[in-house]
Amino acid sequence: MNLLVCKEEWRLENSNRFLIQDPNKIKHITTILKKESGSYLRAGLIDQSLGSFKILESSHQEILGTYRPILSPLPRIPEVHVLLAINRPPTVRKILQLAGTWGVRSITFFLTQNSRKDYLTSPVWNPPEMESELIEGMEQGKNIFLPSIRLDFNRKPNEILEQTLQEKKFEFRFLLDRKGDSVSKYIKDGIVNTQIRKEKLIRILVAIGPESGFVRSEIEFWKQNDFCRVNLSKQVLRTETATAFLLSRLEEKSLYF
Repeated sequence: MNLLVCKEEWRLENSNRFLIQDPNKIKHITTILKKESGSYLRAGLIDQSLGSFKILESSHQEILGTYRPILSPLPRIPEVHVLLAINRPPTVRKILQLAGTWGVRSITFFLTQNSRKDYLTSPVWNPPEMESELIEGMEQGKNIFLPSIRLDFNRKPNEILEQTLQEKKFEFRFLLDRKGDSVSKYIKDGIVNTQIRKEKLIRILVAIGPESGFVRSEIEFWKQNDFCRVNLSKQVLRTETATAFLLSRLEEKSLYF
């Protein structure tokens, strides 16, 4: 834990006092970090601020402390949104953590032709489970912005994409594909050709398929909707590894300025 991510629901009335009753978090703070009454932790309040947390009282059941905001960070650039076909539940957990670490703005999960519907019985799709994985990633990456998650298992990809494009404008649209080109090439070419560097905000939409990939007709669908096929490695990567590679590349500011 590099950052204690605090929830507004922990706040006691309208004070700066927060009560932690999550047993896993309490155990980590007291046994791993070896913090006790009077100790300080780097902390952040979801979607609001970074600051410090002082422990006032500590026990095996709860931790009472005060949170002091220090600064209000800006959301990470670029703003990344992901359209992700359902994958194996362990893979989904890893990607949720990565999304929290890198500050992905949103993830929409959907079904494709190769998706296995039996994965939908996993508890990973329960909101508390997803939030827990996201926050674990946020605490690793010192990120306070909680990604938005949408489960859209009843609509077709074209309907999901249509709504997504109605809600926001995207400067880049990428499709993860081993037959694609370099993501940095597309970004640099796009900025030179369209003068995107003048924009205050750069939004990127990424489509990621299931473990077995999109079928040919689905790849054609994304291409027809102006998604550029990007390749991250000559090797065959796991979905979570490819996601980590992509997010790492997209945070390089030298690509945009």
